[in-house]
Amino acid sequence: MKIAVILGGFPKLSETFILRHITGLLDLGHDVDIYARRNPGEELVQPEVDRYRLRERTHYFEVPEGRGARVRRAAATFLRHLPRHPLAMMRAARRRNGQSLYQRLNNVMFVAPFLGRRYDAILCYWGGNGIDFIVLKDVFPDTRFVTRFGGDDYAIGDEQGPEALAGLRTRGDAFIVQTDYYGRATLRRYGFEDRRIVTYPHVIGVRSIPFRERGPAGDPLRLVTVARLVEKKGLDVGVRAVDALRRADPGRRVDYRIIGDGPLADELGTLIKSLGAETSIHLMGAMATPDVLRCVTESDIFLLPSLMEQAGYVLLEAQATGIPVVATKVGGVPEMVREGRSAVLVPAGDAAAITAALQELVAHPERWAAMGREGREHVESRHDLDRLKPRLAEILGGRT
Repeated sequence: MKIAVILGGFPKLSETFILRHITGLLDLGHDVDIYARRNPGEELVQPEVDRYRLRERTHYFEVPEGRGARVRRAAATFLRHLPRHPLAMMRAARRRNGQSLYQRLNNVMFVAPFLGRRYDAILCYWGGNGIDFIVLKDVFPDTRFVTRFGGDDYAIGDEQGPEALAGLRTRGDAFIVQTDYYGRATLRRYGFEDRRIVTYPHVIGVRSIPFRERGPAGDPLRLVTVARLVEKKGLDVGVRAVDALRRADPGRRVDYRIIGDGPLADELGTLIKSLGAETSIHLMGAMATPDVLRCVTESDIFLLPSLMEQAGYVLLEAQATGIPVVATKVGGVPEMVREGRSAVLVPAGDAAAITAALQELVAHPERWAAMGREGREHVESRHDLDRLKPRLAEILGGRT
């Protein structure tokens, strides 16, 4: 198949799973082109970006920000392509219910790079992009249009009203979610037809992740979190919980590493300093996946204190290494772990509950090995890339 993948930014260090999807399709022999709104310009990139030469497959829309510049670009684009592609340009510029002039200008600029190309499927990441790019279904009606939900886009229907999703809901061919409990239920609540919702779980390359059976903690006790430093990850709650853990047992040294970057870095640094925990709690910044996995493999317990979590991809990578997990029972997290067997789940926002769960695990290190084996088996049986990458191709091909 020839497949177009539409993204917000590319390449992004934090969106490892998207790389797994793209490279998996390439490994299967499919031809994949990438269309991105922008290049985020991150210094670190995942190794697969260069290994698969993905930048050579990427087109950037680079739509102008200013209204005047946008009008001029859209008009020039329309006039340039109208002689050779009159029907496509007229369909792109056609007024649709509720669309503003701003959106119609975008339609023209979004459609233009696809002219003269034919794709069997378009895979659009995130509901917001699906809303903006569903115009491609009007211009190329024989191309299958698939949207993958999986982030803040699950809140679109609540924040903007279900009608914001109406065009996508009625014209899209399939909608991918990662969990039934959260993802499928949310789209059904917004009026999406259940038969067009497809559950495709997060996938990871399990064989490439080394497994280490955990035993009694050394000195120090090593805890780790991998997350964007944003409010919904509940990292301030995690910091306070770990601080309480170390204060309750002053004789035990604790080394808590938070891997990731984001807008709350300074705020979290200030909190750690105010608690006098600079020698125990460390903000490590962003890392590429190999370095992240090395840190997780060296650690004793993985902590994810999220206030909201659609799925929790990092939980899969963590469990693959054999590490016991403490996480909050929110969103799709219960489907990412085996509750009570590979992970201890606690209420979101409850620092005392997190501290208690950590204390219980520290007091019973004899449980760690079994928890690690349960986690690895869970990931191997339900989320292994090698087993599941053909399934994504089937969805894109209409064999749902």
